[in-house]
Amino acid sequence: MNNRCEKRYEKYSEYAKLFEILSNPIRIGIIVSLASGPKKTKEIREFLGVPQPLLSQHASILKEMGIIEKVDRFNVKSPCRLKDKSILSILRAAGIEV
Repeated sequence: MNNRCEKRYEKYSEYAKLFEILSNPIRIGIIVSLASGPKKTKEIREFLGVPQPLLSQHASILKEMGIIEKVDRFNVKSPCRLKDKSILSILRAAGIEV
């Protein structure tokens, strides 16, 4: 693909990454569970019914994208919360109850 064409859609790369992140039901579930406020990992795991390693894997991806964060980043057992609540409007627009 030529350079001129790439420049036209390059600015949409971050949006594409966001939608790629949201293409996983576990990650959507994590976001939905945090919509009502911070939760401990155990609470999210029980809400979704997934094993701890799987939850950790998906939570890490959401952290990397800046969607969730630890309430106290220095405490490993600290609850998680939504860092960017604008994500909820995207889920609502898709018809997901949050």
